[in-house]
Amino acid sequence: MLFAYRSPNSFGNIFSSMRISMIPRLSTTWLVPLALTIVSVCSSAARTTAQTIYPFAGNYSTTVTITPITDNVSQVVERGDSLDAPYGLNQYNGLTYSRTDTNGNLSFNNDPAAFGIQGYQFGYLTFGSDTNKVLGFGDGNASVDLENQTSKGSGIVNITDGEGIFTNAGGTLFYSENDQVTLGSTIILKGQALVTGSIQVPEPGNTATLVGIGALGAGLLLRQRRLKSV
Repeated sequence: MLFAYRSPNSFGNIFSSMRISMIPRLSTTWLVPLALTIVSVCSSAARTTAQTIYPFAGNYSTTVTITPITDNVSQVVERGDSLDAPYGLNQYNGLTYSRTDTNGNLSFNNDPAAFGIQGYQFGYLTFGSDTNKVLGFGDGNASVDLENQTSKGSGIVNITDGEGIFTNAGGTLFYSENDQVTLGSTIILKGQALVTGSIQVPEPGNTATLVGIGALGAGLLLRQRRLKSV
């Protein structure tokens, strides 16, 4: 077998050409993940910063009707009306479920399956009766003094959505409640509840702007790199 002779300089020229031809390809390769990173960072920034926060505090006159399903599990219908709740959220309605322990105290949850009950509607909590509404679910507890026929309760509402200015809302509300108890085949609790917390609403316009800026910046980087490689 014959080997063609090449001078050392010839081999050096070949390797130099290979290095030059690889540079644009390598540069373009690392620019792609960089571009995706820019878009991702802008998207994350939009999700964490582009929102309006509505502080909330309202006092509600409440009526809670507790209807037994089993010996210790009941369906609970709630209604509250307020004269000072902001943003038009002056009414709330809810469907939830309760379980009574051996001491007569109650725990509440919107999911009937949490108390081993099947075939019942998943509960809800709705604040507002007009254009603006806040939707969510929650849980809580109440201690009952049967001797004095009073109860004290507290809990949390996890906001999942809304309507009007609260479309796509999130956030958390906390409540505390004091009631008078009327015993019977259905148990009626009437009292006062204080609801506080904050409602967070994303701003679609700002989110789209930030993501667009990220995409534009990434596109410019890629375009400049292509021009240099031509």
